[in-house]
Amino acid sequence: MKLQTIALSLLMLTGPLSSADENSALKYPFYQEQVASMQNSVSNEMMVSNSGIASLLLRLDMIKRAKKSIEVEYFIYNQDRAGRVLTQALVEAAKRGVKVRMLVDKSLPVFALDAHIAKELREVGVDLRFYNDASALQLSTAQFRSHRKLFVIDDIEAITGGRNIGDDYFDLSEHFNFLDRDLYVKGTIVKAMRESFDEYFKHKVTENPKTPEIPRKMSAGFRPERRRALKRQFEQRMKNFISAQKNAKAFLTQTQADRDLLEKVEEIARPILDSKKMYNCPQTTYAADVPGARFSKRIESDFTDKFRVLRKVFAQKIENVTSEIIVSSPYFIHNGHTKSLMNTLIDKNVDIEIYTNSLGSTDAIYVAANFYKDVFKWQEKGVVPYIHNGTWFPKHPTISEGVKKAKWGTHSKTQIYDNNEVMIGTYNVDNRSNFYNSEMALFCKGNPELTAEVRESIHERSRAGYKIIGDHESVDSKDIRTDVYGNPTGMSKFIMNAIAIPSILLKDLL
Repeated sequence: MKLQTIALSLLMLTGPLSSADENSALKYPFYQEQVASMQNSVSNEMMVSNSGIASLLLRLDMIKRAKKSIEVEYFIYNQDRAGRVLTQALVEAAKRGVKVRMLVDKSLPVFALDAHIAKELREVGVDLRFYNDASALQLSTAQFRSHRKLFVIDDIEAITGGRNIGDDYFDLSEHFNFLDRDLYVKGTIVKAMRESFDEYFKHKVTENPKTPEIPRKMSAGFRPERRRALKRQFEQRMKNFISAQKNAKAFLTQTQADRDLLEKVEEIARPILDSKKMYNCPQTTYAADVPGARFSKRIESDFTDKFRVLRKVFAQKIENVTSEIIVSSPYFIHNGHTKSLMNTLIDKNVDIEIYTNSLGSTDAIYVAANFYKDVFKWQEKGVVPYIHNGTWFPKHPTISEGVKKAKWGTHSKTQIYDNNEVMIGTYNVDNRSNFYNSEMALFCKGNPELTAEVRESIHERSRAGYKIIGDHESVDSKDIRTDVYGNPTGMSKFIMNAIAIPSILLKDLL
């Protein structure tokens, strides 16, 4: 989610995979389409997970079911309560003989792990690696992040969607939480998802962290002041080393607080999971971008053809829409490519509904500056925009009153085409997902019940927010006039106005 932080921070300063199924119309290395029929063994069942706390329990359940292998891949992996209990569960799986591999993007503004944790995990059988360790000084290469989110068990079941690993993605934070959406799948498409993980995990831009070395004393020479300075430096390095070691061990050690959290999660989330329905998917598509994008690659004329699979898949899906499209995305910034797609839909009189964050619910004020510059023009052309208003969505139970009172924003990445095909994945409607980020998505076509559940979920959330009805005008579900900026603080408005011009000028990096 906090990928936008990378852009602002920086501004302020492939091998072949399994080929596509023969039913596939597109021939990309990281694309597979599976159509179930009486003549083949294709079978994919799916379940939508809207509740954050239920999504946490779902992952814990999957880890317990693992017998052979677990693949975990995320953009953000925090050392908070959610990160602790999930990592501890992965360690237990490794101890019982399951092969556990983890891949976490090494974007410095949000990177929360380190080589000490990798060392501790390695000692219990968990292989943790980091994607793209380019420094902030490598301005272009550092932009190419892996924004993928993937959880795979035994080549049998998997989860993808908007959630990273952190309290704010599982409805546990008393400061800020995200309304998100996961898609769980069990079936034949999972092998293709795991194969794409393999390509990222073994790629040359992926770092296999070295074992941290104990700091060494440096030769001080004869000058007393030099000796004292080097001694202080050594003592500080040693202090930091010991602290990092202790932190890593503590992260993997279950405490009573961890056990209390697991008990509460089980109590609240188990009824939610037990009530969820699995749907057969007649036509399942998995698409993912290719790893290894860097500055040396972006200057090549065929960069997007080589690395950006998902944007081409979206273009095909959107161009084929004939009646309506619903898009839920935490960010909404058009570039030439996506603006052209929207204009094509408008010209075809396609109904377009979007659901995104207001200034009052976003964690990226500079994105809001771009959104508000354009959204009223889109509304005038017939687009129907809904914005989240920054409040808790009552349909999702939480573990405390403090969580309910926190600030909330939408983070789900979902699209529905002609009320017949659903996409849930990691792609935001912004320039970073369109060009810089590696993304992934699952599509299901042809199951009206699954589509109806996702559609209803989007509508419940959007109608609980505000609908933009005109130039700087919005209403709530009772048609009462509301703050079109989503009731932000005065400081948020001040910052948005202050950075509006530079944000708009530099939107290609947002």
